[in-house]
Amino acid sequence: MPRLSPEVVVLCLYNNSLSGPISPLLCNKMSNKSNLIDLDMGYNHLSGDLTDCWNDWKSLVHVDLGYNNLTGKIPHSVSSLSNLRFLYLESNKLFGEVPVSLKNCQNLWILDLGHNNFSGDIPNWLAQSVKGLKLRSNHFSGNIPTQLCQLRSLMVMDFASNGLSGAIPNCLHNITTMLSSDASTREVGYTLNLPSLTLNYLCSITMLIKGNELEYFHLMNVIDLSNNKLSGSVPLEMYMLTGIQSLNLSHNMLSGTIPKEIGNLEPLESIDFSRNFFSGEIPQTMSSLHYLEVLNLSFNNFNGKIPSGTQLGSSNLSYMGNSGLCGFPLSKICPEDEISHNTKSIGEEEGDESEVHSMFYMGLGIGFAVRFWGVLGTIFFNRRCRHAYFRFLHQIYDFTIQKMLQIYYF
Repeated sequence: MPRLSPEVVVLCLYNNSLSGPISPLLCNKMSNKSNLIDLDMGYNHLSGDLTDCWNDWKSLVHVDLGYNNLTGKIPHSVSSLSNLRFLYLESNKLFGEVPVSLKNCQNLWILDLGHNNFSGDIPNWLAQSVKGLKLRSNHFSGNIPTQLCQLRSLMVMDFASNGLSGAIPNCLHNITTMLSSDASTREVGYTLNLPSLTLNYLCSITMLIKGNELEYFHLMNVIDLSNNKLSGSVPLEMYMLTGIQSLNLSHNMLSGTIPKEIGNLEPLESIDFSRNFFSGEIPQTMSSLHYLEVLNLSFNNFNGKIPSGTQLGSSNLSYMGNSGLCGFPLSKICPEDEISHNTKSIGEEEGDESEVHSMFYMGLGIGFAVRFWGVLGTIFFNRRCRHAYFRFLHQIYDFTIQKMLQIYYF
């Protein structure tokens, strides 16, 4: 790692082949105060621990050390970064609990600790300013703290693939940012004003949405609690988050029914409730979710008829493992549809018989008309036939007159 001059403001070594520890960079004593604001060394081969030399870098706003081979715990000196807004440590080999001292970072917007070996409880002391909290694929345990409901600016709550248990808090509707899907509130960035240059940073977070893990620069309103041990029913307050766009509760032990209020979540693009113990009927109000692209209700205990709606009938894989479900797109016909189908078949048979009779009599009429006009046309349009016809009529006339005279005189 290089040694930096105090005048360096931005250090971007992203996506290279750098290796070794980061201590030569951070623990190098400088004669003057550091002005470094942006430290980006993600996607390298850095190893060793995070060192405990962060006290000399209090000007840092953006730190990205993700996708390396760093180990150890988060040192307490990181809490001295009072200007820190973005901390990316995802996809390393870090472990231990998240230190409470991080609560001193009151300006933190995004905390990404995903894909590590962190353990303990979910932090309940986070700053009110947090917009993105990604803790997926670690070893966190215990309940989801209700203190998270006080994070009114939170847009991304990603706790997937941990060991969380207990119920989902019934206060999530207090996260006011998730009540609106307004795109203008989803950009997370900052402006860096230098003496001769102004830099605008638009920061991102990697999210698993619709089955794809992508880097999003415009944050979506996302709740992902999948692959945990959560139990109980989903609180009705969750269906008050009218700005949420992706909701994943799959692979838990949740039960209860889906209420009709789910139709209020109009911006929803992805729903995954698979592999739980949900029951009851799928509410018809789900057909009003016009932005829905991904739906997975498989391997539950749902029953009844699948509601009609283009977005609800895209694939039978969305409903497999629910023996009580019927209707399109499944091959199982619902009882009420089967009765209607049989009644329609009988009506069609009677209609077919009546149609045969109508066609028979119609054929007779058409045949008579054809013969009549055929004879009449022959008489009028063929000269020889016309003369023969009138001679025939004249002979009948003479014969009739003679018979009448005979009768009269005798």
